[in-house]
Amino acid sequence: MQYTNTLYTSLRKDYPRTWRIWYRMNKRCSVPQAAYEDIEVCESWNYELEGSQGFINFLDDMGPMETETKELYRLDASKDYTPENTIWNWTHNRNTNQRWTRTERGQFWSKVRELGIKRHTIYSRLRRGWTKEQALHKDTRPYINKIRKLKP
Repeated sequence: MQYTNTLYTSLRKDYPRTWRIWYRMNKRCSVPQAAYEDIEVCESWNYELEGSQGFINFLDDMGPMETETKELYRLDASKDYTPENTIWNWTHNRNTNQRWTRTERGQFWSKVRELGIKRHTIYSRLRRGWTKEQALHKDTRPYINKIRKLKP
């Protein structure tokens, strides 16, 4: 047991970002929240069941991730945190596996991100009365010319 605590402490110091991700994953699933009410952490990673050995198991299964470019990602958002369902994924892909992305609004913003149009550009186009289809076009000249013809 003493060896496990020493190993846990040194790994926690060597991989602080990975430890925070593991700790927050456990905290999200142990404290009742609407979004995580059916989601659990597998037994080998669970802090309440395994204690400090849970982090060591997590590190063995997932490997360390100390760069800010990737974060923990569940392949199927409706399933638990397990080695089979969890990977390190690029940070900019984090919202692609959420329920709201399947809605019309979520698909619209996914298209905006895919086209590389800035969010404030879309907001200002919509505020000016453009339709969503018009706002998604990068080349705005046809719409500007049409607007100019309509002005008295």
